[in-house]
Amino acid sequence: METATAASSGVNAHELAQEGPTRDEIFEMLSNERRRCVLYYLQQQSGPTEMRSLVDYVAAWQNDKPISALTPRERTCIYSALHQTHLPKLASAGLIDYDTNKNEIQLRDGAQHAQLYLEYDPGNDITWSTLYLGLSALGGVFAVAYTIDFPPFETVSAGVLVWGLILLFSVSAIANVAHDRQNRRSLNDVFEVK
Repeated sequence: METATAASSGVNAHELAQEGPTRDEIFEMLSNERRRCVLYYLQQQSGPTEMRSLVDYVAAWQNDKPISALTPRERTCIYSALHQTHLPKLASAGLIDYDTNKNEIQLRDGAQHAQLYLEYDPGNDITWSTLYLGLSALGGVFAVAYTIDFPPFETVSAGVLVWGLILLFSVSAIANVAHDRQNRRSLNDVFEVK
């Protein structure tokens, strides 16, 4: 059986499975839209995927048309690029197993590392450290106002103040979880096929 895996690049597959791909390898793999689309599609599958299904999906996504409207030329173009370049690169980075005899592709455990980078959009995010710094500063202002009996804090008990801060942190955590889910859905929108 001929497979394009980490072993073909001289790397011990057992060592690679334990370490996973490096950050540089992940960035290299994610620098290409087709490879990002391949990883996204494979993450939606429950097991090995046939090459034809993957080619159809990537071609439909890239050409912005339904799979049924793809031409043989569009499929061939994507097949050649995936077979000759993108799938071997993903396999050598330890993200997929590509069995060229069976024409099957499957994600490896290392692909979980890439998922984190696929979902993260720094231009659309506030860092946890910035959020906690802001909430801590607000908590400090409330504590000082409470200590010097600044209105309306002189009428508020310490317990209410503490529960208010806990509520503030809880709401911000819920908002962050909702934001993460929205980012995941937006990733679905990026690689959606009609």
